[in-house]
Amino acid sequence: MSLNRRTLLQSLSMGAVAPFLAPLVSRVEAESLGLKPMRFVFFIEGNGTPPAHVQPVGIERKIIKNPTHWNQITAADSLIDMPLSSPGVSLSEPLQPLEKHLKRLTIIQGLSGRICGGGHQNAFGALGCFPQQAGPKDVTIDAALAKTRPAIHQHVALGFNQTVSPTMAPMFYACSASGPNTKVPHYQDPTLAYTMLFGKIVGGNTQGEVATQSKLLDYMAKDIRRLVKALPHEEAQKAEQYADAFSAIGKRQARLGEVDPQKIPAKRDAIYGSMLETDRMQAHCEIAATALITGLTNTVTISSGGASYPMWKGLGAEVDNHALAHQCGNNPNAIGDGPQHKLRAKIRQFNTGLLAYLVDQLEAIPEGNGSMMDNTVIVYLSDSAEDHHDSCYEWPMLVLGNLGGRLKAGDRFLNVPGYHSSPEHRTVAQFYSALMHAAGAPVEHFGMKDRKLIAMGNKQEGPWTDILV
Repeated sequence: MSLNRRTLLQSLSMGAVAPFLAPLVSRVEAESLGLKPMRFVFFIEGNGTPPAHVQPVGIERKIIKNPTHWNQITAADSLIDMPLSSPGVSLSEPLQPLEKHLKRLTIIQGLSGRICGGGHQNAFGALGCFPQQAGPKDVTIDAALAKTRPAIHQHVALGFNQTVSPTMAPMFYACSASGPNTKVPHYQDPTLAYTMLFGKIVGGNTQGEVATQSKLLDYMAKDIRRLVKALPHEEAQKAEQYADAFSAIGKRQARLGEVDPQKIPAKRDAIYGSMLETDRMQAHCEIAATALITGLTNTVTISSGGASYPMWKGLGAEVDNHALAHQCGNNPNAIGDGPQHKLRAKIRQFNTGLLAYLVDQLEAIPEGNGSMMDNTVIVYLSDSAEDHHDSCYEWPMLVLGNLGGRLKAGDRFLNVPGYHSSPEHRTVAQFYSALMHAAGAPVEHFGMKDRKLIAMGNKQEGPWTDILV
């Protein structure tokens, strides 16, 4: 689409261009501050994370009957904070792949997210802390953090949200949003993701192509600057910002030509084109690790069946995840010994194995006096809180990494006081606020507050300080 000078002037004065260029301006500002490396990975598994699946063996979990819901919930009277390496404590079977990364692992029990509403899934609300019925009401935590550490690609989203088939859509929109009514697309087809992210690097005349695009962006920046004298002072300042942003993104585009193609693994058709969910997820995690290692992005969101009910055919499932959960009964506080229970635990173990893979890949890359993983945090949760029919009174989470020492995380089990038990209860929104603080972009409160907690004397002000250094 061509944009003549008259249209550009009108757009600038009307503010129509701002929503599209504001992210570029924020990138320029972030880089000018010399912000240090920081990486964020969100891994969303669909259909609930029963607290029993992540509760460490050897640590008793006090539970009560929820007075306002049929689900039982945690009832800790005060914060439980102890090392996962404590004598007599071990990881549950679904978390066994993370045993080798115990020093980086933090298990969190008891956070609530009642503002989302609960039900079958919470879609954008899981990462946004707002009612799931509202759709992409506002920015989600992954996209908000992505803006604090911009890269060539500000935010890469991958995964799937349905049973893999030849007719599945190449992309889906269900978990992440960069702002109100602005959905972030997830690549559902790993072949498409590979081509879009790495195609210019591994094929064709990479340097020539990106140089041409960089020259175009540079020309646009110079053209905008030629218009500045014709604009009122305030609009001229905006135009200068836009010009700076175009120049900066042009330079960043040119960096694609600097990425070593040898660092991009060859696309393995056996898993990239597979009709098995297990293979597809391995492909997506390989893409995620490569995008982070090459510096193409600093923020990745991976959906493993998030906001839907896929069938894990590669693990022996014959029904979708939701039907499987029904076969296991409605008790998120028990793993169970039946074949359906074992299969559900096996699915979670497969996904925690992918988390271990991501840690392995980032640990293998030196950075400073350590590795890339030292400056990374991986957050694992389900879009459906604690069960396939979730109430959101508690939202189990795993955290891997401490973000360069900014988080008090690693070899740690945290169980916050129960929703009905103490004014010291904490919410998912307060945890996300803590992540924003750790990223150097503090907010008083991320998302929306729980009004019922406010009525009980819990104002939910500020971040969750127990996780912050």
